[in-house]
Amino acid sequence: MTDSKLIELFRSFTARQLSRFSDFLQSPFFNKNGDCLLLFNHVQKYAPAFAHENISRQVILQKLPFGKPMDEKSLAHLASRLMALAEKFLAVEVFLSDDWQQQMALMQQYHELALPKQYKTAAAGVEKSSETIPFRNAGFYKKQLHSRQIFLEFGDRNQHEFNQHLQTAATALDIFFIAEKLRYACDVINYESVLNIRYEILFLEEVLAWAASPAFSEVAVVQVYRNLVGMLRHPDEPAYYQQARQRVTDSASFFPASERRQLYTLLLNYCTRRINRYNDEYFLHEHLKINKLLLQNELIFENGQLPPWRFTNMATVGLKTGQTAWVWQFLHEYRSRLPAEYADNVFRYNLAQYHYYLKNYDEAQRALLQVEVSDVLLNVTVRSLLIKVYCETGQTELLLAYLEATRLYLHRNRLIDTHLKKQMQKFVEFTAKFRESDARRPATLPGAARTITPGPRYDAPGVAGGANQKMGGTLT
Repeated sequence: MTDSKLIELFRSFTARQLSRFSDFLQSPFFNKNGDCLLLFNHVQKYAPAFAHENISRQVILQKLPFGKPMDEKSLAHLASRLMALAEKFLAVEVFLSDDWQQQMALMQQYHELALPKQYKTAAAGVEKSSETIPFRNAGFYKKQLHSRQIFLEFGDRNQHEFNQHLQTAATALDIFFIAEKLRYACDVINYESVLNIRYEILFLEEVLAWAASPAFSEVAVVQVYRNLVGMLRHPDEPAYYQQARQRVTDSASFFPASERRQLYTLLLNYCTRRINRYNDEYFLHEHLKINKLLLQNELIFENGQLPPWRFTNMATVGLKTGQTAWVWQFLHEYRSRLPAEYADNVFRYNLAQYHYYLKNYDEAQRALLQVEVSDVLLNVTVRSLLIKVYCETGQTELLLAYLEATRLYLHRNRLIDTHLKKQMQKFVEFTAKFRESDARRPATLPGAARTITPGPRYDAPGVAGGANQKMGGTLT
């Protein structure tokens, strides 16, 4: 069972969730099947890894005293039933964590039960819960719209005076629509700038004109996304970035952590574009400032871990901006926050970057030779830096042999991104010709070598991390 969806789900549970799920299974309201509780109690002993041989199907069938005879088929049915209970538990947990949602459901139930006094109390609870919602993003206005729709549906349809619920619902609808339309526009434009894909965004000019009207000038969520759309549509005009950056900074507290991370990701993407297209040093500093802010506020982590490509990008930009002391401290302080399977290799590679920047070539070479390059992208970046070390130290024979080995590696490997492969092939070709035509060791390798150095990359649009690239990014 170690590779089943059920065990995979249990691995994602915290210790507290496992304990609460045990309580959930012991409640006859949710579960009347004792075998489900028996099975869970057995596998729970092997948390958090759930990899012990005692949770194999054979051991479970042999050891557990089920209420009725079990074979592999019936055990599979029992596991499916336990999976369904686990999914229901997750849904209940979400519901119980949202006071507003509970009050809304209660209000609707009291209306259906024709209990006006209780309905009125629940309606007041909805209003009170709305006031305590800490954010003012599109989701807040969606809740406002939903609650006012219910108030209107269950209210007096014959009243002939101003109805505040109707006005609030109409305003909430406008804000929710405009904000969501602009948020989706950001994702669409971002995708188009990263990938060779084109989307249709209907009525965007009209929505932008509405957003710029005085009626929405004080609505933070609308203005944040209006400015971000402007920034993305005008990549060659940094003034739009400055406006968007200021809006996001001023309004960050209005957004939950996940959405705040996305806002800063869009700013980072713009910085990346300026760096890659124009080698704009100002945006190198901006890129690092934003990442430091994300680091300070714990927004940079995914499931408590620092993605390897973010780790590499921050080290790279830190070196490019001359902040060597900060980079040294960062590498050692946050090494433990990298995913365990990548931690040593990513740390050693970035330590090599650090030493190369300081011209400690022997230390850089030593660190690079300790990197286990099973990941394709890391393999390419290590080769790039090692070639530069060989050039800088005048190891000509080793360099030429390694260039040929790298050429063959690029030719044979079909997993490397096409754009990156072309970059690296040009770098290898350029370096080989350069060494053949000039026996003198250059102080630094020119342009082509720099284009391969890991650096800021475009995040996958709409997500915080770029899950499709595990180890690092490349300047494009």
